[in-house]
Formats: sequence, structure tokens, C-alpha cells
Amino acid sequence: MEQELIHLETAEAVLGFDPESGRLVSWIPRQSPRQEFIASAAAHPVFAIQYLDADRRYRRLDSFVATTRSIRCDQVPGGQLLKMDFTGIGGLDLTLSAQVRASAAKPMSRWSLTLDNTAGIEVVDVQFPFVVAAYQPGGAPAAEGLLLPQRTGSLIRTPGPGDVEPDVDAAWEFRPENGSYNHYPGRVFAQFMAFYNEAAGLYLACDDTAGHVKLIKALHRDPGMRLGVAHVGDWPRKGERRLEYDVLLGGFSGDWYAAAELYRSWSLEQKWAIPLHRRDDLPEWLLGSPPHITIRLQGQLDDGPVFPVEEFLPYEKALPLLQQVADRVEAPLVAVIMSWERGAPWVYPDCFPPVGGEESVTHFAAQARARGWHVGSFCNGTRWVMAHGEAGYDGRRFFADRGGAHSVCRTPDGAAWEEDWDADWRPSHPCCLGAELTRDTATDFVRRLLGWGLESVQFFDQNFSACTFPCFSAEHDHPPVPGRWMAARMEAIVARFHALAREAGEAEAIQSVEGPINEYCLPLFQQCDVRVNPPTSEGDPHFVPVYHYLFHECTIMHGMMGNGPEPHHLPIRNAMNGVLGEIPGAVLTGDGTLLNKDTENWAPWEPAVGSDDDALEMIRTITAMRRGAGRPFLLFGRMLAPATIAGIELVRWRWEGRDHEVPALFHAAWQAPDGGVGVIIANWTTEARTVSLTDSRLGSRATVHTAGTTLTSATTAVTDAGVAVEVPELACVLVSSGV
Repeated sequence: MEQELIHLETAEAVLGFDPESGRLVSWIPRQSPRQEFIASAAAHPVFAIQYLDADRRYRRLDSFVATTRSIRCDQVPGGQLLKMDFTGIGGLDLTLSAQVRASAAKPMSRWSLTLDNTAGIEVVDVQFPFVVAAYQPGGAPAAEGLLLPQRTGSLIRTPGPGDVEPDVDAAWEFRPENGSYNHYPGRVFAQFMAFYNEAAGLYLACDDTAGHVKLIKALHRDPGMRLGVAHVGDWPRKGERRLEYDVLLGGFSGDWYAAAELYRSWSLEQKWAIPLHRRDDLPEWLLGSPPHITIRLQGQLDDGPVFPVEEFLPYEKALPLLQQVADRVEAPLVAVIMSWERGAPWVYPDCFPPVGGEESVTHFAAQARARGWHVGSFCNGTRWVMAHGEAGYDGRRFFADRGGAHSVCRTPDGAAWEEDWDADWRPSHPCCLGAELTRDTATDFVRRLLGWGLESVQFFDQNFSACTFPCFSAEHDHPPVPGRWMAARMEAIVARFHALAREAGEAEAIQSVEGPINEYCLPLFQQCDVRVNPPTSEGDPHFVPVYHYLFHECTIMHGMMGNGPEPHHLPIRNAMNGVLGEIPGAVLTGDGTLLNKDTENWAPWEPAVGSDDDALEMIRTITAMRRGAGRPFLLFGRMLAPATIAGIELVRWRWEGRDHEVPALFHAAWQAPDGGVGVIIANWTTEARTVSLTDSRLGSRATVHTAGTTLTSATTAVTDAGVAVEVPELACVLVSSGV
């Protein structure tokens, strides 16, 4: 006969634990007590431990191989305390003690662990808690959503086993096949997950404030979906460690905005959350929201033919083309030079002198700055590129002569880590920030760019979201497993870059990042490159603006690249950039028009598609709004849950065999630092649109600011029926509270 479950109660749910094994077998939300969010199976452990054996191969232990276990629940002041002790794990002198604290007066249960490693094994990670959610907890059909803080934000609607990877041991290992950046702090930019339906939601988060490395994943674990966390590194080879932070497991009601609000209310209280309006490291030129325009100096594609782009070389030839853009958008520009490296596009560190010569790029930067513009570059981050297939570049001799082997990241067995996502055309090794050669090479590179007069340096263009690549080397300046050292090394190298700028007399130079800056690194950088994915584009189908919602007020984002369906790619993308609080932008082609293809970066210039006039007008109106009435919201603001807008039409068309369906208007709601509320609406189409806006947060009167052919403002009453808003073609409107 099965024993009765151990029950813990929070304000949001009742948790059930198996008294024999200690595993979580039930989580029932109070607001919907007929639902069960846990899909339990006897094979689910309480925890898992990964370690390296004497041959530095991954091994795994879990709660089932403990020699003894003790599980008890006590009433304590304010609630309940579940204690679980597992000793002799795997027959080793290894003990894990776990605790779960709960209070009926608080929404979250708190999970903690202590590992006593007297066995001397090299622990890589501990996975705890072990939460397996039911794909269908019992709510309305097809109402589920899985929210993950990866890329820019990912919402998988109605997830099933085919939407997530299988939960196998290898999925939790740091290995090239799993990528070098899919950890926190990195491309996983925040420390939470949420799974919900129309009635209730399950929320899991870590309250770590010190940048400890984690893997945060949703994987298929029969019969459900595991919401897993691996606490990576910093486990003593001999001794005891209590995890410095708790894992929170709680409930909420609402959609993904509600889950993100739970996390934001915590994260914005931490040391990394410095609002833009309080930062002292943001130059005025950046606060002026200059559109970002890319100039590619070699070829048209990363994995295509490599040739000098005659229209842009020498660099000065691009100035009149850029001037045409600046005149049309009525704003200064940031000209971003790319693919300038000597060896071939994106080859690092064998990249000097640049194609076209240092004298030309320096003169180009000076001439651009004389016009009130600024110049920047995307780079290659800490990767050592070994070859470039399209260009015929072979960097093996350079690698050997420079001692490159001393800088590259190592896998657990000591092999050089090989990057695989672009290995077919640009094989490379990620380099370790714990290696002196990596740091010195990066420092010399950034010093060179600053010397040319570049003021926007996106060095960490391949270290997505400001991640430090993992490394298992025993010869570098770090412990021989990934861990907290990674965040510390990132802080140190960025401080060095800022010192270089001051030494060069470039006090207004900024550091940028490819992808959303992970929360821990927010204070280190001034800007990030965040690429949007409108509906039916070629980009991420699960895109939602989680990052914008969490951290817009802490960093400046630009949308120079991103997706959008053809032939309206640029109007659509920059309309979305505008409402999401990003600086708009585009890629320049050789005839001075903008690249209007559905790609997040590059495409062949010919055949040209769409209207260049429409693309430029959308950038102009979005920029005018950012620089004018929208500045408190779109530059400094905090995103709110969206307003209710009735009357938005869907625009449908077919292009090259593919059907598209995109709303004629995009919109978002914002709160300014002074508490004012604004709703921004952008129209990417070539006809005026009228909609009805309802939002109680606006109060009784509002001001309607229109950035169209001209800039206008008018006050209006806000009634129960809402506000009728006319949005001109290729324009945007801000409806803000007060007068």
C-alpha cells in the first residue's frame, strides 16, 4: 500500500512529495484545484550529479544510487520544512542534503541544497530540483505556453514532446555539439522558466546575484516535460558547499507577461539593474538614437563568394551614399563597417590591416564624425578562426606562430574545443577569457579599432549575449571546469576595454554586444544588437519580447538587423523595432538603397525587392518619435502589458509561394521614469489606419503625438469607449497619459 504523500502548502499551490524517494509528484494550483501540473514517474530522481572521472569523462549519479536516505517534514515557525538527506551516493563518500521550505502565506516554495564531497570527485554540476511538468495539466485544450529566457524570448505554444529535446545525459554536458553560449549568464539571459495555461501557471527561478553558471532547459522527460536547472561549477573537490542561492518554485495567474513580471520585480532590485536615466556612461550621441546602417566591405554573404565591394572601397566612397540615407531619415547615423578583415570576412585575429587600408578607414571615420555621425564595427569575439572556405584562407600557420593553442577553450578531455555552428565555411575555436593570450589579443584588437576613430565597438559579436565561453583547461587562469570565474573574467576584460577608450581620448566610445546582454553583464555595456522576428518571417517562430519587457530600461537596443517578410521587410521590421523601443536601422547596398530581404543579416543584393522609399520613411518616422515625444518611453521606459486596441486589420499576401499574414499595426505600452504611461502604435502599410485604443492606465485625458509627414500633438478625452487613433501611412503615434 502506497504511503500518503508529504504535502507542503504555499499561498499558490499544494505540493506533494513521495515519502520514500523524496521526488516531487504533485503540484496543484489553489485557483484551479482540479489541475495537476506534475507528470510524475517512479524513474524520476530527486537530483542528478555530473562529474568527471579519472579520464575526465562525464559520469552521472542520482538519488537512486544513494546508500541511505532520510526524508522528513517538520512544522517550523511560519510554515513547513522538508528535509532530505542522501548519503553514500554511488557508493562514494558523497552526501547531498536538500531542503524545501514552504509557507501558506507566501507564493513561492524555496529549494536549497548542500553537497559534501569527501570522495574527491570533480563535480561539474548538480541538477536540482527535478520538476517534470504535465504537457496538459487539465485546463482548456491547447491553452498551454512554455516561456524560456533564451535568444530574445521564446514562447512555445501548446508544447509537446516534439517541441523540446529529449532529456538525456548528453543534453546537460558542456560539449561542442551543445554550443558554447547556451548557458546563463549567456544566451540564457535570465534565471527563470514558466509553464502555464488559461487558469494557472508554474514558475521556476533562481535568486542568484553573483553570476553563477547554470543550464536552464526544458526537455522531454517521459511522460512530461522537465523544467530543469543545472548548477554548474564551483563545487569543491574536497569539502562542503551550500548552494549560495535558493531555487524558487511557485505559481501565478495570467500569460507570459505575468510570469515575466514576477521575475522583473526581483531582477530590477539587483545590482545589475541601473536605469538608463541614472547611468553616467551613456554619451549624448547614443541617447540621440542615430539609425544604424551597415556597410559590408567584402562579399554579400557570409557563406558566399568573397570579393572587395568596389562601391564601398576605399571607404570614403560610402560617404555620399550614407549622406543620402541621413538626408532621407533626417537624423545623424551610425555607420557600422563589417567584413573588413584582411584574411577574409570575420577572420580573427589574423585581421590587420583591414581591406582598403588603415589610412582609408581612419579618414572615413574622421569624415563621418565631422558630419555628426559615428562609426562602429561588429567583430568576432573571442574566437580564433582557422580557415575561410569561400576565401581560401588558411590560418594554421598564423595559429601556430602566435601560440594560438594556448588560448583556445578545452573540452573535458583536453581537446581543443571546436565551434560547429559555422564550421562548414569558417571553422574556429572559441577562446578562453581565462587565458592571458586571449585577453591580450582582444586588448590589442580593440585598441586598434579605437585608434581608427571607431566609437561603437561590438567586440563580443560572437560571444552571444555577453557570454564567456566554457573551458575545462587546467593550464589557464581558472578552475578546470566552467563556473563563477567566467563572469569575473568578462567583467575584467570589459573594464580593460573601457580603460583603453579613456587612454585613447575616446571617452564617448561604447561597447556593444550581439544579442540581448545577459542580466548580470548589463552594467558593463551600453548597447546591444537585438533582432526582432515579426509574424511569418524567416526568423524564430517562438519570438516574444521577453527581454524588452525585463530590461529595456537598463540598456539601449538597436535593430539594425532582424527578420521581416518580403517585399515589406524593412517597413515591417522597423515598425516592430519602433514599438519595442529599439533604434531602427538597415544594411546598405552598393547603389545606395537598403537591403529589403527577409534575413536577419545578409542576402544577395539582386534582385531588389520592395520600396526603398517606404523603408526610409519608416525609419524616419520611428526615429522622429524616439528623438521627440517618445523619448521618455522608447528610450528610457519600462515595457508594460499591452493595451487593448480594436480594429487592427491583418494584411495578407503571397510572395514566392509563401503566404503571409501580418497585422497592419504593431503596438506596445510603456511607462516613463516619471510614471507616465504611453502606448506606441506603428503603421508599416501605405494607407492610413484608424483604431480604437482602450487603456485605463492613460487616465481621463491623453495627448496624441503623431510622427508622420509632420510632427503633431493634440489632447483628447479618454472615455470608456476608448480613444480613436488615426495612424498615417508609414508612421507612428504615441498616446500618452496627461496633457
